[in-house]
Amino acid sequence: MRTSVDLPDELMKKAKIKAVEEEITLKELIIRALENEIGLPKGQAETSWNDLKGKGSADTLKPGDSGFGE
Repeated sequence: MRTSVDLPDELMKKAKIKAVEEEITLKELIIRALENEIGLPKGQAETSWNDLKGKGSADTLKPGDSGFGE
């Protein structure tokens, strides 16, 4: 899944340096950090997207609200 997140410049700089030092991509570093923070086993999704429907701040959105063509 593709997403956008605004990160502080210094944090992004440190993340890029760490990825280079560990010889992994920035994407791999971010995935690993999220898995460690959330506590999921590597590569395993705990909840399906359907289970999340109606939860959180997007609960009033409808499929046509995304702005993407169907």
